Amino acid sequence: MKRFVASVALLLTADAAFAAPGVALADLSSVILSLTLVIGFIFGAAWLVRRAPFSIGRGNGPLKVLAALPLGAKERLLLVEARGTELLIAVSPAGVFNVGTPAPAQSAVRAPIEPTFTLPEQP
Repeated sequence: MKRFVASVALLLTADAAFAAPGVALADLSSVILSLTLVIGFIFGAAWLVRRAPFSIGRGNGPLKVLAALPLGAKERLLLVEARGTELLIAVSPAGVFNVGTPAPAQSAVRAPIEPTFTLPEQP
């Protein structure tokens, strides 16, 4: 029992000994407010960079990735538009290779085809 009382007394005096002198609640609240403002500024700047038209990787320039197909762990097949021309490229650890240009898309609206009939000539 004497050890328990001694350890409690030691803890109470140690807590008072390690307390920082002159730290008020107003000082702590100003630190928390400043930290909140800095974190808010960081998130606001990140949001602004993502929304800005000058951000990198948005696909607004002359080069756009239209579709990507993963073929393996490190291999991909990409459909890229470069200056109005679509290119099909393969990306792998060995390099980047031009696979070709995709076939032009068929028009969904076709002009109706008029059937032509020829009759055999009568003798």
